[in-house]
Amino acid sequence: MKKIIIGALAAVVLTAGAIFIIGQKSFHRGHGRHGGMIGMALRGLDLTDEQKTKVEEIRKASRTNVDPLLQQMHGNRKQIVELGTDGNFDQAKVEALAAEQGNITAKLIVEKEKAKAQIFAILTDEQKAKATEMRTKFKERFNDRKFGEKPKGAEF
Repeated sequence: MKKIIIGALAAVVLTAGAIFIIGQKSFHRGHGRHGGMIGMALRGLDLTDEQKTKVEEIRKASRTNVDPLLQQMHGNRKQIVELGTDGNFDQAKVEALAAEQGNITAKLIVEKEKAKAQIFAILTDEQKAKATEMRTKFKERFNDRKFGEKPKGAEF
């Protein structure tokens, strides 16, 4: 019985760690040097030069808040990887690191949503409507895609 509980707990911790890693990587892509997902989303909105400048300012401000969080998350992930490699399971340490990763992830989500709201605040009503339409089409295409199947036009 004890082995089953420990095994289940280990599976939960590994799953949570994987979710944090995936979330951290996808969030980081959105703040990459080319704008990532944010840049792609804004590409079709015909932003004015003034709007582009403001978006870049928002990105830079967000990056100053996000980068330390990403460094913390990376450091915690290194510690998590090392846990248990000596054959000992320290539940308190695992729980503390998992909780810290959760808190960092929450802060990253807050920063992302804050930046998104600031960007949407500088868009015109037409641009907001177009962004909503683009997001809906993206979700539909994503939901229609079968797992493991290449997207159309991705022959290479």
